[in-house]
Amino acid sequence: MYAGVIVGAFLVALGPIADGDIYWHLAAGREMVARHALLRADPFTTSAAGRPWIDVHWLFQLLAFWIFRVSGFVGLAVAKAAAVAATAAISTRTAERAGGPVARDVCAATLLTTLYLARHLLPLRPIIATALFLAVFLHALENRGQAPRRIPWHLPLLQVIWVNCQGLAPLGLLLVGAYLAEAALARVGSRVDDRGASLRPLLLTFALCVLASFVNPFGRAGVALPAHLLARIAPGQQNIFSTAIAENIPPFVLERTSPEQIGHFKWVLLAIALALVAFRPRLRLAHVVLLVAFLGLALVANRNVLLLYLMAPPLIAIGIGAAFGGAAPGIAAAPLPPIRARWLAHAAHLALAALVGVATLTFSREPATGQPTPFHFPVGSASRLAELGASGPVFAPDHAGGYLTFTVPGLRPYIDTRLMLHTAPEYAAYLALLDDPTGFDALAAAQGFRYVVLTTGYPDRYLRLAAQLAHDDEWKLIYTDGSELLYARGGAGAAAGDGLDLGRRETIDHIANELGGRFRGHPALENAARLNLARTLAVLGHARQALYLLGTVDTRAATQLRARAYFIDGDLAAAESLARVLLQDEQDRASLTLMAEIALARGRGEDARDWLRRALAIDPYDPEARAAMSRLDGAAPRRP
Repeated sequence: MYAGVIVGAFLVALGPIADGDIYWHLAAGREMVARHALLRADPFTTSAAGRPWIDVHWLFQLLAFWIFRVSGFVGLAVAKAAAVAATAAISTRTAERAGGPVARDVCAATLLTTLYLARHLLPLRPIIATALFLAVFLHALENRGQAPRRIPWHLPLLQVIWVNCQGLAPLGLLLVGAYLAEAALARVGSRVDDRGASLRPLLLTFALCVLASFVNPFGRAGVALPAHLLARIAPGQQNIFSTAIAENIPPFVLERTSPEQIGHFKWVLLAIALALVAFRPRLRLAHVVLLVAFLGLALVANRNVLLLYLMAPPLIAIGIGAAFGGAAPGIAAAPLPPIRARWLAHAAHLALAALVGVATLTFSREPATGQPTPFHFPVGSASRLAELGASGPVFAPDHAGGYLTFTVPGLRPYIDTRLMLHTAPEYAAYLALLDDPTGFDALAAAQGFRYVVLTTGYPDRYLRLAAQLAHDDEWKLIYTDGSELLYARGGAGAAAGDGLDLGRRETIDHIANELGGRFRGHPALENAARLNLARTLAVLGHARQALYLLGTVDTRAATQLRARAYFIDGDLAAAESLARVLLQDEQDRASLTLMAEIALARGRGEDARDWLRRALAIDPYDPEARAAMSRLDGAAPRRP
């Protein structure tokens, strides 16, 4: 059982780098090593240059940079996977000691399930350290049943490390506080048991953990930072950090537009509810408090879903173990029939074996371990900038800022994902600029940008700016592979040569051949790369080149893009013909929206509205259909 959960968790966590935060973490570690001092002001971006930076991650950053220097990104990926596997093993051991073999089996199967579902929430970030600390704290607090008067001295020491790794360190206080509250209520209720007798050691442990939270280079400011960050993710239409940043959006809100990312959340909650009804687990008060607290955090922002997925399996498994006669001291349990225990154990073993197989298959299909996820980061643009010896201010997507900072140290990105350094109005202005890039020239002049790096596939909010720069004589395109664009200005452009002429067939062939070589042996990735390139060509006004490129790709997505390219090129008849073929699937929202745009181009406003109503009836939150309806409503009022 332990081998299965360790191997499964390791494989689930192993893979490419999909999150950009690790790059500025590494850049910070490199900078601290070079300076022999901690960083107290932002040294990387132009928009927050010199602002105070409460870098509570400094210890994680130094450790990550040391691992990187020794073993590179592969070593970092392996270290992350090992930490996740250790977390799973400790949690499973906790469940076994507190709830018996049944709890162990249930915890192993359910924990591996939740880890697999939330694998995209397991980035190379300090959250991995938090997961491990949570498991260790829970293990120590549950094991106190064997020696309730003993003080777990290692918890305050771990709290010191935790507060210097991530702002989620107050979760350690939450765990100790939950068990302290349980012991206090037991004492008030005059129950003479181990938990009531353990009040004083727990109280001392809690006090020491509180004091440990102040052992950081930033003092009270470091202690107050978690509350500030919690306010940043508080749900609300007026909180741009909650509404505009995908990981901060509440899960049930995110599911409306991105069900593939968080659609599992409602099913996990349903499974928890069914387990509570079917097995009637004997949950301790501390466990109930923790389940409610972590559920609340998960409902606030989907980034916290991982925390619930880590904590719920061992807590519920312990309760189920108690229902089957494996209760910890102090919990009355009426053992259920042994045959049910055997049935549950066999089911858990089968589920675990299946999950390990699924994790192995998923890992075998992943891109190279430790490498950037394809199409997420401006890898080619960074390489080109390094060749040019580029330095100074550069405009780039916030998620790519850390990547550029680390890979081309001389660059100063305008912004990165450390949004705690910016106010809400500043971030709103940044997003507004992307929606309406007419003000970009003024920003470029004020900041002195010589280069602009944009991503076109993930996310696609930079397409408007990309199209504007493509028609601006001051900027020239010097690199693209379809998923990213690199523009140079003025003297920087001259140093880069004449730039790319996307109107020439030879240029498109050269880029396509380079993509074929890069993704040889991975046909799905090669097709995705060609679709990215075709989409970018269409956005930049080269619809015929996009149609030429799509001639070799025969997928539904390619056909949808081909119809869009015909529309951009002005061939409405061809666009409509393809869209109607695609609408043999009546749930094709993209084709319904395209039909609306075709109708609007022909001056048929009411027909356009009907098409959009059909699209929105399928998905009321479809962004393209909603945007098209907004444009239609703005162009002409509805008939009474």
